[in-house]
Amino acid sequence: MRVADPVWDDLVSAALVGTGRRQAADLPADGALGALAARVDRTDEAVRLLDLAAIVMVHRRAGRRAPAGAPPAPCTEVDPRPTVPEAARVRLRILLDGDGMDFLPEWLALARTAGLRAPESELPALLTAARSRTDLRETVADLAGPRGRWLAGLNPDWAWLTRIAAGAGDDPVALWRHGQFGERLAAFKALRGDDADAARGLLEQTWRAESAEDRAVFVAALRTGLAAADEGFLEAALDDRAKVVRIEAARLLTELPAAAYAARMRARARACLRPGEAGRVLVVPPTECDDAMRRDGIAETSPTGREDHSWWLGEIVAATPLAEWADVFGETPEEIVARTLPRRFAEDVRDGWARAAVQQRDVAWARALAGRGAPTRLLTVLPAAECAEHVARHIAAHGLSEALQLLTNCPTPWPATLGDAVLDAFATAAKGGGYPWSFSGARDVAGRGLDPTLVDRVEQLAEGDGEWPKAFRTLADTLRYRATMRGELLGR
Repeated sequence: MRVADPVWDDLVSAALVGTGRRQAADLPADGALGALAARVDRTDEAVRLLDLAAIVMVHRRAGRRAPAGAPPAPCTEVDPRPTVPEAARVRLRILLDGDGMDFLPEWLALARTAGLRAPESELPALLTAARSRTDLRETVADLAGPRGRWLAGLNPDWAWLTRIAAGAGDDPVALWRHGQFGERLAAFKALRGDDADAARGLLEQTWRAESAEDRAVFVAALRTGLAAADEGFLEAALDDRAKVVRIEAARLLTELPAAAYAARMRARARACLRPGEAGRVLVVPPTECDDAMRRDGIAETSPTGREDHSWWLGEIVAATPLAEWADVFGETPEEIVARTLPRRFAEDVRDGWARAAVQQRDVAWARALAGRGAPTRLLTVLPAAECAEHVARHIAAHGLSEALQLLTNCPTPWPATLGDAVLDAFATAAKGGGYPWSFSGARDVAGRGLDPTLVDRVEQLAEGDGEWPKAFRTLADTLRYRATMRGELLGR
């Protein structure tokens, strides 16, 4: 509903009929608005009308005095961690203002590792940045500490923090019963660490009252302390009315190799794959998706565009405990992967094995499957040093043209072996006459992954004129920036 404003309406009327026929009325003399309007020059009536309209518009937009009310309760919880040095605080402000947002994750990770807390003056901007950067939320919540949780309770825009963080000194049982979602989730994980069965019992008591989204999150949280005693609860969750809950329950059941779910998947897997002659794998995909398969989380229709029976095959392989294949083939993961698969089903089987390796965090299978053309997510299973060695070998053999995703999955900063391999590949590309902008993606990733101490070697590559030296100078500037940032945070 529009609120009547006689002063503004009079100005609009005068403008519509023209100042030659009607002059704008004088504003009431009382008050600051009238006193300011009386000072407007009356020489040109049209100009006077526009000046009055500008004054009134600013006055209307200026808002009103906030009503008096009780101030919020102060933050009483003390954060014992030291705050970041002043130079690092200034750097954080620069990053949050948008000048170098690519370096914000590294700044946050360094501060967290050093046991520092975020400066209070930058908390509002930091919480706002994490509102749209979900990948930063966990780290920001940790650095923000109790004052960040206090601020989040005062501003709905920062409510995301209340869903993932809780005070360390709070009673977990009380938080579970009376806290907000984030406090309840943190309390549930803490309780699972102390007494997994008791925590599951608390969830069973409130299960029917939880929303579908929250039920799915709590099921995923059962991974903390996951044991055979959780099987009954997870089996029941397979019949939940919400698909997201059923999916999470099925994922956890794949991590219980002695569970009935795993036995069902093993039986299906044995019917689908078995050893063939001459190092081959015989593949017989399912002919239908029955009720039991659907209950165990296998979709009846392929969402990928693949044939349905190929989809069912891949889902079964992905959900089968990887130890089963040693019994089926009597071989190591390397020997099994080396077998020849029918071309029609090779992609489905290998992708299923890869998904199982990631889900079950099986290093032996990830090591056997990792290679050219394999899903890069397998690298996340390997130890950091081995991951770097694998990518370094790939780059040495094939260059940087196919390495962007591999490099993205390597933990930073990269060890010397990978850093040297990347710089060697850049030098080779430059000597070979390649276009530097063809490698801009790899260069940007290298700027965030290379150890800043390699700046001297990069500067050697930057000598001379041309596009490649220019690209290397940009990379050297990035490494110097990161080195300065690290020094400001860590005092060296």
